[in-house]
Amino acid sequence: MTLRIQDLHTFFIVARAEAMKNAANELGVSAGAISQRIRSIEEKCAKRLFNRSRSGLTLTPAGEMLWRDVETSFQALEDASSRHFDSVASNRIRISIGASFATSMLVPRLGIFSKLHPHIEIAIETDDRLVDLRREPIDLAVRHGLGSYPGLRSEWIVAPKMIVVAAPSLIGGSTPIKTPEDCLGFPLLQEQTQRDWSLWFQAHGTESSTARFGPTFSDAYLLVRAAVSGQGLALINDLYACDELDSGSLVRVLDTQWPTQFAYYAVGLPAVLDRPAVRKFVTWMKANF
Repeated sequence: MTLRIQDLHTFFIVARAEAMKNAANELGVSAGAISQRIRSIEEKCAKRLFNRSRSGLTLTPAGEMLWRDVETSFQALEDASSRHFDSVASNRIRISIGASFATSMLVPRLGIFSKLHPHIEIAIETDDRLVDLRREPIDLAVRHGLGSYPGLRSEWIVAPKMIVVAAPSLIGGSTPIKTPEDCLGFPLLQEQTQRDWSLWFQAHGTESSTARFGPTFSDAYLLVRAAVSGQGLALINDLYACDELDSGSLVRVLDTQWPTQFAYYAVGLPAVLDRPAVRKFVTWMKANF
């Protein structure tokens, strides 16, 4: 039996998204509707095309064969659509990025990129939510994570490291901080998840039950401001304290550093990441951050 083009397109979207919910969001229908469509397609083929688990969907051998036959064609159609209908905006890049990364890393360097590429227009939206790059007018997202985003492509930008910083006024008259255990004598400023200090002490084999925690901040910029004002020690990605360390308003109190598990990635649809303007911007970020 011959499958309709709509069936093949549904299969393509689901296989690429690796999850019913993600595919449903892309196609603008419910996850239940997508599940029914796939069940109908499998009945027509008389073959199971997907293995289903709590972690998502994977292709069966039969699904792999069908994917190899349809992937190139549908991707070519999407690329052609982008070339013809997005040509007017080809030099405009709308970026979704977290406020802390934008403030500390991107905005101070953006003038350099603009001088190198004055014809490329950059529009920045500071937002920590996971925008839908298929349905929202966003070309590129900068995200902190493991770099795995179903149906999207990601490129590594930079992996920050965790360092302990403090205002000179906080530690000036006290016993020098030489070990992680010495940090327990000061208030410890916290980020939103309230996990970094615990993991940091654990990584260094230090018992932290006596820790005195200070305020919690949802934004790294606010955490840095609190540290500058002498409210406590801050454990922070080194990316966010560069200017303060250079000016001396913060000092690094320990030589030890702990690489974070995650990195920052440029994330987008494959066709969008291949646009010349976007490619130039991503390449520039990878070289300068």
